[in-house]
Amino acid sequence: MPQVEKLKIFLASPSDVAKERKYVKEVIDEINRTVAPSKGVILEVVSSDHTFPGYGQDGQSVLSKQIGTMKEYDIFLGIMWSRVGTPTQRAESGTIEEFQRAVRANKNHNKPEIWFYFRKLEARLDTQEKLEQAQKVVTFKTKVQRKALTHDYNNPSDFRDRFRQDISQWLNARPNKTSRPRTAAANRSKKSSVTPTNSPSPTAGENKQKKSISTSPAADNKRKPSTTSTTKKRSPAGSRSTTRTARSISSSDAWVMLNDNFFLTESVETQANQAIILSISPTNSEQEAALRNLQPEQPYNKKQIAYAYQDDAAMMQVESVLSKSIKGKTIFIVTLSRDPNSQRSSSMEINFNGYTPAQIAELRARLLLLNETPFLKNNNNFSQSDSWVEGGYDNAVKIKKNIFPDLWTKLKTQPKLFLLHARLVAVYYLKMSRTVEHILELKLGLIKGNVMSVKFRGQRKSSYIINQEPAVIQFQGSCPLNG
Repeated sequence: MPQVEKLKIFLASPSDVAKERKYVKEVIDEINRTVAPSKGVILEVVSSDHTFPGYGQDGQSVLSKQIGTMKEYDIFLGIMWSRVGTPTQRAESGTIEEFQRAVRANKNHNKPEIWFYFRKLEARLDTQEKLEQAQKVVTFKTKVQRKALTHDYNNPSDFRDRFRQDISQWLNARPNKTSRPRTAAANRSKKSSVTPTNSPSPTAGENKQKKSISTSPAADNKRKPSTTSTTKKRSPAGSRSTTRTARSISSSDAWVMLNDNFFLTESVETQANQAIILSISPTNSEQEAALRNLQPEQPYNKKQIAYAYQDDAAMMQVESVLSKSIKGKTIFIVTLSRDPNSQRSSSMEINFNGYTPAQIAELRARLLLLNETPFLKNNNNFSQSDSWVEGGYDNAVKIKKNIFPDLWTKLKTQPKLFLLHARLVAVYYLKMSRTVEHILELKLGLIKGNVMSVKFRGQRKSSYIINQEPAVIQFQGSCPLNG
């Protein structure tokens, strides 16, 4: 059984950022449920809340003795708003004394890393004492920023989202001992709740056999993976290498996915009734045959197809397929309408095994985009847990494995084309599994060793609970493309 490495975070702050301190612990709990197990680590937050009564030179000295030396910690996490805190015999406040100890440890031992967040000053400074405290914060911040990169935030929830992004990116940037691309043999030997399927591409047949559900209420990385060119191979004289560097992409341009086929569109028009009209000029006879095969055989027997374009995806019905020739160039006009059966809600998401629907959806998104095997604590019913993570009981699609390796095998010599097509497939699965309702950001790029960088942010379906904002799922990481 692999060893789990403990990474310690020391949390230091005055008393006026209680919500932020609470969010730190919530985010770390979330990371320990989702990302950390696949990285072979567990994160622990230590703060003054963990101390017990004692006697010494002063209260801060007792606290310092109990929390140990700063070199034991991997991150020093400081937060300030309108107060620096209570003075000690050695510094302007306990928080500042802890910061100074962390700076000395970092200088002598290269640990801990020092992170500081400052909430923008919008507090009511209606007394002299509050004004003095706020001025001390500004002075301290200026000193810190001479040697450090700090982050400002607007409110506690803004801090929560920023800290979640930063800690996720930091964790993904660490050397990974347990989540390197696994071989087929390793996958067979490792106990996993994920069942492989044969193909990553959605089919109309698969979706026709399943009803879809509409997700319901949901509860509530700065270091970017560097994109590096793939190794160039020597090309025949007069030809260009097909393994040139592929820049990261944030859209699929004019490409559209129709079932297992991808086409470059001339135009895409959405009608008032949500019908979609595609203009496509096929580039070869295979594409032309695929488009002609979409034509419904009977008006009452319309074909269902999987559709994805930019950040939209749905099961569609083919209304008509027409063609015309302009100066010898054949253009197909494909009219699609949304399949009413795929838009219906047949069940409601619920909390399961201590996880909220949003947390389950994040596990599903990580399985899909990063190939991270879901880790569910207190999991006494593996089959039910698998079903919820994969997409519930009656979703249009199930997320059973990483969808990218098969596509990579076909297009590894055309990396830019691979990224464009991979993004469409990902959008389809994210939306049709009801993981998110809106894609806010999906950025894919290629890095060394058949690995793809992924940056994702998506918004869940609005909650039925009044005044509750839709949950947002976001993370960044790397996905192996060798299976």
